Amino acid sequence: MNEHELKSALRRVMVASSPPPPMSPEAALDRGRRAQRRRHTAWGGAVAGLAVVAIAVGAGVLPTLTGGGPGVEVAVGGSSTPLVTTTGEPSADRPSVTATAPSGPGENSKTPWPDGQTDRTATSGPRADKGAKLLQDVASALPPGVRAEDRSRIGFPDYGPMTWHQAQFDEYAGDLQVWEYQVRTPVVVVGEAGVGELFVQVETKGNTRLGDLVGCAAATAEPYPVRGGTCGLVDVGGKQVAVVTGATPDAMDNTMDSAAFYRYPDGTLVVVACSSEYRQSGHPALARPALTGEQLAAIAADPGFHLD
Repeated sequence: MNEHELKSALRRVMVASSPPPPMSPEAALDRGRRAQRRRHTAWGGAVAGLAVVAIAVGAGVLPTLTGGGPGVEVAVGGSSTPLVTTTGEPSADRPSVTATAPSGPGENSKTPWPDGQTDRTATSGPRADKGAKLLQDVASALPPGVRAEDRSRIGFPDYGPMTWHQAQFDEYAGDLQVWEYQVRTPVVVVGEAGVGELFVQVETKGNTRLGDLVGCAAATAEPYPVRGGTCGLVDVGGKQVAVVTGATPDAMDNTMDSAAFYRYPDGTLVVVACSSEYRQSGHPALARPALTGEQLAAIAADPGFHLD
């Protein structure tokens, strides 16, 4: 029944239950007042009924409550009905993610953060340990004359440590967990002034950031960690590593001078990038890149960085 039909039905009820008033003006006025009160009561009950119906319908299909932009929807108890939404525009720092809470017995109990984590980053356990080991292995893989040295920032107290490592869950590929390991460290050239920066990222098999692109197609598909420059293939023990050199560093995008990209047959992607300057560090830049394209390629193809 729509609103028009409801109004018509109420009118018919009121007409049928209200006999014509007598000719006395006082009686007619009294009858009119009582009829008005009955109409108010009837409409109040109708509105309350409609509110109950709306609440019942809302309980079955609860709309996503947003503040004008995408948010994070959380479904509880295995239901696909979104129950909680955080508002705001998505950004690179806060992507839109749909999270599903644990289901009941016998149902799919997969959660967005694996292994009991409360967010994307692993701060303890084997994954965090693997990220710490990657930092150590990167320092050990540097060629003679180049060293990874921890430094303190000069004049940038809010930017955090210059040397850091991170292990974070990226996505599920079926039942497979896809992880992303990153390290960043200052690098110096022995006997020369200045501090550069070295960045290494490993995305385990199942990653989808670059699709199935390989070689220079992968190296030039994303502006990060390099933009522009020239790409070529470097052979490292039979492995074809894409190397971009002569790129233009961009402080806004945090891009670097050069980078090497190697994708293993199972899809694992290793990216090694360097810059002659460590921005927001307060230290002077190196007079030249700390690593050549061939040296970057050798690090990217190092089997020690083939992580899972």
